[in-house]
Amino acid sequence: MIKRINKIKNLGVFQDFKWDTSTIPDFSKHNLFYGWNYSGKTTISRLFRCFELGEKHADYPNAEFELEDDQNPSKKYNDKDFSTLPNIRVFNTDFILKNLKWYSQADEGIEPIFFSIGKENIELQEQLKKLQVDQKTLNDEKTKFSNKKTELENGLETAFTQKARDIKNTLSIPSYDKDKFKPSVETIKDDSAKHLLNDTEYNKHFTAYKNTEQRSDVILSALPTLNFSDLQKKTKEIVERKITAQKIIEELKNNENLNKWVNEGRGLHKGKNKCTFCGNDLPSDLFQKLDQHFSTEYEQLEKDLQSLLITIESHKTSISGFVLPAKGEFYKEFVTAYEKLLKELNAHVKKYFENINELSKSLKSKKAKPFDEHKFTNFLDNSDDIKSKYDEIKDIVGKHKSKTENFEKEKNEAKEKLITHFSAQFIQDQKYLDVLKEQKDVAEKIIVNTTGLNKIANDIIGVEKQLSESVKGAEKVNEYIQRFFQHDGIKIEVMEDNRFKMSRNSEPAKNLSEGEKTAISLAYFIAGLEDKKTNLDETIVFIDDPVSSLDCNHLFNIYAFIKSKLANCSQLFVSTHNLEFFNLMKDFLMETKDQSGKKLYCKKDLPCYLVQQEWNKTIKKSVIMDLPKELKYFKSEYVYLFSVMLDFDKEKNGTDFKMLYLLPNVERRFLEGYLGLRYPDGKPWAEKFDKLVKDETQRNLVYKFVNEFSHNQSSTRSLKFPEATECKQAIDIIIEGLKNNDKDHHDALCESCN
Repeated sequence: MIKRINKIKNLGVFQDFKWDTSTIPDFSKHNLFYGWNYSGKTTISRLFRCFELGEKHADYPNAEFELEDDQNPSKKYNDKDFSTLPNIRVFNTDFILKNLKWYSQADEGIEPIFFSIGKENIELQEQLKKLQVDQKTLNDEKTKFSNKKTELENGLETAFTQKARDIKNTLSIPSYDKDKFKPSVETIKDDSAKHLLNDTEYNKHFTAYKNTEQRSDVILSALPTLNFSDLQKKTKEIVERKITAQKIIEELKNNENLNKWVNEGRGLHKGKNKCTFCGNDLPSDLFQKLDQHFSTEYEQLEKDLQSLLITIESHKTSISGFVLPAKGEFYKEFVTAYEKLLKELNAHVKKYFENINELSKSLKSKKAKPFDEHKFTNFLDNSDDIKSKYDEIKDIVGKHKSKTENFEKEKNEAKEKLITHFSAQFIQDQKYLDVLKEQKDVAEKIIVNTTGLNKIANDIIGVEKQLSESVKGAEKVNEYIQRFFQHDGIKIEVMEDNRFKMSRNSEPAKNLSEGEKTAISLAYFIAGLEDKKTNLDETIVFIDDPVSSLDCNHLFNIYAFIKSKLANCSQLFVSTHNLEFFNLMKDFLMETKDQSGKKLYCKKDLPCYLVQQEWNKTIKKSVIMDLPKELKYFKSEYVYLFSVMLDFDKEKNGTDFKMLYLLPNVERRFLEGYLGLRYPDGKPWAEKFDKLVKDETQRNLVYKFVNEFSHNQSSTRSLKFPEATECKQAIDIIIEGLKNNDKDHHDALCESCN
């Protein structure tokens, strides 16, 4: 059940209402709303109807509201999701406008309502016969389309089987069949052309797939360190180095071999006096002269020259010993590229050797003539070219290694390329996309055909239901109408267009009163609660103002009908502006018992609520509150009106602004009730007012205030809010007149309000 309405915002007269749990009791199984016209009762029913229809009211797209469940406080029913509260039915003016149409012609009718019992109808039988003929025609068409669909499917299945068999034989795949082939075709069907292989590509992939030769890894030696730049730098320094002597022996300077021979002999004759070659005595100053010629700088130059020449020769030996793999070690697809790189690398190495030899040549020239000045010209260092070609060869060796490691993987990739190629061939040869489009077209026709058959099937069901329900539907509503009107004068009849025709004493009904229309509408609504789709004990029902303002003749019948038909629904809400009907419904609550026979409600805890408008500054808005004790405890509106005036009069400053708008009506209705009861001569209350208030000035003040503010006949008054002092002054005059001229009655009223 619904526990309370937590909030209502931007919904009609409810601007920003929040349920005050400290002053407003929670809802019960049966609930009553009382309020005057335009107070907001229908707006509350529209809130509930939003959940019935599953959408917001069209006039209030920005409305916000929230209901709370009585079993689970965390469970909320709000304007964001209407599906959470599905079992709810609402009777209000919106329901009547949507479901019942009253015509101004000689006949009046309402939309039909159907039930699960009844008799056959000739017109519906003819309609059923036509539907069955249409159904057979559509079934024949569906069979034709289904056969075409089967033909297309079987043709493709045969083609798939044959192509899969060809692939199985060509690629020697023992388990290959159409179930493995179909996914390949589906994958590439939208861009199959790009998967077709030309002869070269096909042969390449076919050879790779059929290849059974798996080679070993190619061993590539590390490239020796290339230090030409360093060698050239050292060579340049030595070649261009200048040496000096204390006294150069020109004969030795100009004769390389003699210079070399003397220098070597100088070393051999250290500490000797005779020449080992000729046996003669050596001149005493010979070694001094030779030492002046062969200086320390000369000795160092000789050492540096010899050392660098040895280093260069060693480097040449290192380069000469570097051997690259033979081309036969590589897979065939790498041989051509390898041969090209090998040729380029050898050319760079040859140039490198030539440059190294030039370094040696320059050093030897310096060695021959150490005292001469030599110029050295740098040679181009092509070490980077050698390294680059070596790296490219290394990359081919890596690819060779990768192929060896991924030999089976590459075979599988080649196989997939071939299968994809065969799939593309299949798509073109079989015009696969055209066949699929034809299949789709046929399938769509079958869907359209099936939709038509389903509609006809539903129409047939509907006609069959009407055949069994329409007459009894009218009888069910008629049964309820008789309970309202207690005679056979008004009833409904089924028209040719399946509307219900209203009649009175077998004649077309004319000039139905508002009360009759409301009662008929309610009968139609409650009959609808008894259809096959509704479980009343699981349904929340809201009845809004079932008693017309202009016709109260059927008040007791409507009360009795609601009591007998709706007492056991899941939860009941009834709203009314009619105090007499409200009091009858209060009696119903007081009499309601649970299964054990215990009364559900006591007087002080009756689930009754007042809906009224209040003023907040200049904004008029509606609120829901607990029913005042005067209305809860007493059935008389007359006593309630007196209590409203008395409460306002007792305020010290008279600033209960929420009542200012209502008080002119309250005072007028109280005076009508009192003077009509005390002096029942049929005259207007104003003509009898002098019996209550003797002073003419006071009478005129009260009459003008009450009459203008309760009827708004003056445009100026309609825009003006009643002054608190005027309200209080008018009330003081009325109460004082009652006290002076009918004290016993005054005292009894005051006592009843305590």
